[in-house]
Amino acid sequence: MRLKSKIFLAGYVLIIILLFAPKISNASGYSLSIYPTIIKIKTNPPALVKTGIRIKNLSDYPVDLSYVLKPFVADDNNSGQVKYLLYSDYTSRNTNFLQRVRILENGQTISEIILSPKQEKNLTLLIDIPKEEEPIDHYFSLVFLTQNQDNPDSSYSQIVEGIGTNVLVSINPQGYKAKIADFSTLPFVSGGPVKFNVKAENIGENFINTTGYIIINNIFGQTVGKVDLAPKNILAKSTAKMSSRENGDIIWPEKFLLGTYRAKLNVNYETYPTLSREIRFIAIPTKQIILLTIIGILIIFIRKRIKS
Repeated sequence: MRLKSKIFLAGYVLIIILLFAPKISNASGYSLSIYPTIIKIKTNPPALVKTGIRIKNLSDYPVDLSYVLKPFVADDNNSGQVKYLLYSDYTSRNTNFLQRVRILENGQTISEIILSPKQEKNLTLLIDIPKEEEPIDHYFSLVFLTQNQDNPDSSYSQIVEGIGTNVLVSINPQGYKAKIADFSTLPFVSGGPVKFNVKAENIGENFINTTGYIIINNIFGQTVGKVDLAPKNILAKSTAKMSSRENGDIIWPEKFLLGTYRAKLNVNYETYPTLSREIRFIAIPTKQIILLTIIGILIIFIRKRIKS
């Protein structure tokens, strides 16, 4: 009885502790969505550019947000990634462009956004572009933080993961130039799927949007496959790796291949003519050939054994 009483008492105490212990809410419980994730602006000065941004609190917790503008450029390695700049480096080259960027709520400039649980707000991104603005591109991210942060160059440990929108601005765009930097695959394959490498290079002074597709023909000229490429924004004077609509890699999923194939890449950008390039590759199903050879040898061996 004493042992049972002790067990009962311990269980009762544990229940009391669990019932009255304070509940700790983790900051990772915040969940926000923002639309659009990319804003593209092409305008001639002077202009007062306005575009809408929709942000929603998906969590069950209220959230108090501030925001910062983080300027970026294309990565030096031409990998299609971006490199964020320190404000001191950016302002030395771009004067006070970011100072003319404001976020409005109900027509009023704000520095803080308060969202109740499940609440959605419509904001306005406003950029005042004067007549004397230099005709160059400006790229920056609008990043939402869980609290105000006075120093834009400090650590960003408070950034709400995945919440932000990239803004691409072309001031008085003067034309677009691009070329195919890479279109390749293995010259010999034993079977599918076949992976293609595609890179497009923007050699102009303004960002461009590219789309495209790959057509695969067999040795008889018949179209046997098509791979659609996902739209891609390429910053001025940079190179970017393109991807397929289905996933990151550009893959023709056909598995059994035999003979010579011709793949033609078509890349469109803005309103300019299509860029094209062709490559060829040979498919020899070595595994199947080896298997058939082994089977043939076994059949010949069995027949000889039967005759003998």
